[in-house]
Amino acid sequence: MRFPNKAGDHPDTDAILTRELESAGIKAEVLPFRLTDREVKTSVIGHLHSWEFQRAWYYWVCKGPGIPVEVAEKLHAVHGHSVRVDGHCGCPSPREWFKGLGCGHYHVDDQDGLNALAATIRGIVEQPEHTVAPVGEKQV
Repeated sequence: MRFPNKAGDHPDTDAILTRELESAGIKAEVLPFRLTDREVKTSVIGHLHSWEFQRAWYYWVCKGPGIPVEVAEKLHAVHGHSVRVDGHCGCPSPREWFKGLGCGHYHVDDQDGLNALAATIRGIVEQPEHTVAPVGEKQV
């Protein structure tokens, strides 16, 4: 199920965004001010291993140092329609869109996708000796 549309300024936004991030194991940071120059008016952003997560209309904009193309392809195979490479609505594969280079920008449309992206990032950083598989696949 898609994330709810949180565009605008709503009294429950910070609590909802915090739950979405924490459900994926992403640290929710509450800023001492509201971000009022964005689609979603909030004080909450997420951080996980040098990746930043900012909420947009009905999705999370996730940017970081990149995911190796082999790992990004596995994530795409399972979650490619909700974890969208470079925010592309056509859902191209990471190899196709970035020509074999790592992917460091996604738009994520639902909680399963956010969980999978966070698990993939954690797997790369915390268990680099293992082949990382997105949520829904077994580790090799």
